[in-house]
Amino acid sequence: MKLRKIKVKTLSLIILFTTISVPIAFHVHADNQTIPASTDNRSIKAPDWLKVEDTVYYDGESDDLVTAGLGFTILSSSIFKPNFSDPSKPTSQELRQAKLNRFIDIKTGEGVLFGFNRQELSPLFDGKIPGFEVLATLQLKEEKVGMLLQIPLDFDKNNPCIIAIPSVDSDGLYNSKDLQIRGLWGLKHNCAVVYNDKGLGNGIYDIENNRGYAINGQTQSTDLLFEPKFHNRDKFIEKYPNRFAIKQLHSRLNSEERWGEFVLKSIDFAFYALNTQFPSNSDFTFNKDNTLVLVYGASDGAGAALKAGELDKEHIIKGIVAVNPQIQPNAESNSVSIQFNKNKPQKIAFKSIAEYSTFASLYIPCALPAIVLNNAKSYIPLADKYLFSQNRCDELKKANYLTEGTPQEALNKLREWEWTADMDIQLPYFYYKETIGLPYQYISAYGHYELTERMCGYSVASTQQAPIFYQGKVAPLTEVTFEQMWSFANGHLPLWIGDDSTIIALVNNEDVHSPRRDFFSSSDNDKAINYNAKGAICLYQKLTDPRVKFGMSQVTATGNLNGIKTIIVHGRNNVKQLPNYTSRAYVALNSLVEGQSSQLRYIEVENTSYLDGGYPFDNVMIPIDYYGEDAMQMLWNHLTKDTKLPDSQLVRAKSRGGKIGFAPALNKNTIVPISPSPANQDKITVLNGKINLPQ
Repeated sequence: MKLRKIKVKTLSLIILFTTISVPIAFHVHADNQTIPASTDNRSIKAPDWLKVEDTVYYDGESDDLVTAGLGFTILSSSIFKPNFSDPSKPTSQELRQAKLNRFIDIKTGEGVLFGFNRQELSPLFDGKIPGFEVLATLQLKEEKVGMLLQIPLDFDKNNPCIIAIPSVDSDGLYNSKDLQIRGLWGLKHNCAVVYNDKGLGNGIYDIENNRGYAINGQTQSTDLLFEPKFHNRDKFIEKYPNRFAIKQLHSRLNSEERWGEFVLKSIDFAFYALNTQFPSNSDFTFNKDNTLVLVYGASDGAGAALKAGELDKEHIIKGIVAVNPQIQPNAESNSVSIQFNKNKPQKIAFKSIAEYSTFASLYIPCALPAIVLNNAKSYIPLADKYLFSQNRCDELKKANYLTEGTPQEALNKLREWEWTADMDIQLPYFYYKETIGLPYQYISAYGHYELTERMCGYSVASTQQAPIFYQGKVAPLTEVTFEQMWSFANGHLPLWIGDDSTIIALVNNEDVHSPRRDFFSSSDNDKAINYNAKGAICLYQKLTDPRVKFGMSQVTATGNLNGIKTIIVHGRNNVKQLPNYTSRAYVALNSLVEGQSSQLRYIEVENTSYLDGGYPFDNVMIPIDYYGEDAMQMLWNHLTKDTKLPDSQLVRAKSRGGKIGFAPALNKNTIVPISPSPANQDKITVLNGKINLPQ
């Protein structure tokens, strides 16, 4: 099905929202007119955990569901700079437009091969999709989860479908790629799309000023998705000014334990809303038996998608696509192995993202010179920023984490933990952009650490925003107001402004000069920068803390997908979600648990990673999101047209080549799609806990 451009002439053409238990009335964003609710005699009971926050209709011209009125042309032709009429009081629309703004590089294939379909766009239809949007919260004791339902104006109520999308990282409900790739796919198929933030969204709190973000991004002091609780606030502020709390790090809830539940409840919310949106005098209701429900997620959103499948004993979900899932299979009493071609099988170790990302943060700064030496003919992005690698090596040797204290020894350590030579050129970029923030957020969540514990000497602070003479020092917000910061948040620490400075970051409180980011930090009274070796070592040691180990045990996955048709897509060169510890281990475990009844397919793709295939890796990486959408379309065709699901396979995708920054554009002649029937040498086989992959 193709999305049809619908121009609304009068309000009478708008499908009205009705409710019995929860008052829902839409307003039209274009002129703020209120649409009265229609009436219906059926009693549709709302879930007792549901609170509807706001309901809006977008006309597809002045505003829309996926671009906030910008349209594909603006997003793909220039880097749009959002305008705030008053930076201290941005409107919800200004925030949402800034949040959904991103530059779409069509050379990566987006807008041509996946996402927006540029060939179908015109001045009259620039990818703006009209429809309804409902913001709601799932409220469970201390936990609040944000949810967003989008219903396109041409929702097909005769062939109803719901696409559930767990949000990526801690970015909340308006992650631009979630809406403009995964959600857009659902809207183009005339489905309702429901997002949930996995209990992590809008999770930045300004400690000094007692304020955070409402579900719509507005700054306020009450009715927040996250408000930290801690003792001695005044003393904390006096000693640690310009500090912030982050929901995943400081809520002490370990929301990851309930990610699957949140996805299922977001689907319940979607069913409730659809049944009130389309009233009927008959007994017909949208339910699991007449509505096609699919789950589509990436990164930790993909992990949440798989966990939802594991909990779905009622067979509500008919299909799942999980792209680069961040998932931790259950290691207890299970043994799985991997084999490349006819080589000897190797047992796969079960490791969480907390473990392997902490290991990476320990050794990458030291390994940098060896990475450069071993890849002398390749350009390695951001390698020139590492000037003090040997200092980190010396500290690791002193602490008995290295014997010789050389970069090659550190690189060998990374090899032992499954970072392959093909991944080398990404490692300096990966460490610099996410530094210690990635492992810290999981260790802090798993250990249920309080904000005031300042685990391993860290806290979250605003830092220098000016790139000139930038050294990551703690400083008040200047370039970006707190009110604006919601629109810059991307679910990661540090939160970057440009390529060379940050808005907020994890900082080392114990730096010998002054608190600052790890990358510019010294430790242990040594004035030489060593990227805060003390902090990295402390985090690595925290992995054996009983409270952290307990938290890790809370989030393990069973591998039992209850027979749901599922396609996992993973980048072979993914340095962030290492294949062995995530998808490969999960697929192998699933074969033990479900055996012949498994409906899981595994697609691994060469020359892809967690990155989007743009600069500075445009000539060596291609976007994994193309393959996620390819898999989603294959799953859709299988469930609606009874076509065959693809066999598990290695896709031998070709990099774009050329010079960095000038790689030729991907097109239908250069992309290698998923094959419905791959050649034997490309097939991946899985049996009794062993996964066999082509080299």
